[in-house]
Amino acid sequence: MSLAQTRGLTAAGLAIVAATYGLARYCFGLFLPDIRHEFALSSEVIGLIAGLSYAGYLAATFAGSWLSTVVEPRLPILLGGLAATAGMALIAWSPTPGILAVGVFVAGTSPGLAYPPFSDVIVRHTHAGRQNVVYAWINSGTGFGVAFAGPLALYAGGDWRLAWLVFAALALVITIWNALALPRRSPHADAGPRRVPLWILLEKSARALFVSAFLFGVVTAVYWTYAVELLTLLTGDPRDAVRFWIVLGIAGVFGCFAGGLVNRWGLGGMYRLLALLVGMSICTLPLLVATRLGIYLSAACFGAGFIVMTAVFGMWSMRIFRAAPSVGFGFTFFLISLGQGAGPVLSGFLIPVTGHSTLFLAAGLVCVSLAAVRTTGEPPLRQP
Repeated sequence: MSLAQTRGLTAAGLAIVAATYGLARYCFGLFLPDIRHEFALSSEVIGLIAGLSYAGYLAATFAGSWLSTVVEPRLPILLGGLAATAGMALIAWSPTPGILAVGVFVAGTSPGLAYPPFSDVIVRHTHAGRQNVVYAWINSGTGFGVAFAGPLALYAGGDWRLAWLVFAALALVITIWNALALPRRSPHADAGPRRVPLWILLEKSARALFVSAFLFGVVTAVYWTYAVELLTLLTGDPRDAVRFWIVLGIAGVFGCFAGGLVNRWGLGGMYRLLALLVGMSICTLPLLVATRLGIYLSAACFGAGFIVMTAVFGMWSMRIFRAAPSVGFGFTFFLISLGQGAGPVLSGFLIPVTGHSTLFLAAGLVCVSLAAVRTTGEPPLRQP
């Protein structure tokens, strides 16, 4: 692809990641206090509903990777956009907790369908020297989506349904944009469907990647799901919690520089630094609520660290699984989401026993310990 085409593809990819990840999947926690109040939900039920978002992602990840490999990446990406639209519309309309849960599940499938196929798009259609940067920009869409959601939540006030309706309309527009921007046929399409042996996932160099991905998912789900509720409980001001969310999203936007950072400082060094940064931001949030500066510092460190760390996981995966990028990439993010699905459910049952603060401290310490995992097993990138 030409440089102009690459930029157009990158912008469309960033937008659909913003809709599917930043809005459809991660914004449930932003509106959690209002949703809990309207439906009178217990911590256990909230944890189960939040876990459905990740369960939806798990159910869709392999479908997205398989369709991308066997058919073409364009189809699952567009299906993901439609799932985000339908799921968020269901959340906005939901008259009962049951319908709310269905909407959360459907919305949760959207990044599983749309995100892994972009690894195929990047590897097949962009110059090798640009791939890290293109991927990092697309991956940073999560931060853009989260940053957009915060001001809308402030404007909507307690009308969380209006916010979700706007999200659904935006997801539909972005899906149409991607339908126009994505390549219609893979250059490999004439060769027919490709069979990718799943035993490639047993690659020894991927073991550290997979363990880290799962544990990272578990601990970060605590923050995404319960940080706003924790701050609302400790500060008594819901608007402080929403401003916290805005800072988190804006910081996540800086994840677009992840490709350049990894090229300059190396994947292993960035991974260890980010494990420490994200872990400390989780640990210290309950301790920093006395000042707004402390709250925003935690949000900024987590937002930037989380987005860059997910980019690092994606780059690490694409280096190991060059022959079938979407399969290894999809399984890596499947494991992150498996952890993120288990995290809210487990937390929902632990919070009544341990309280929010202890849970955040424990999750942060686990994340810090991930810095001890070695990333030296991956082969180097091929130079253009």
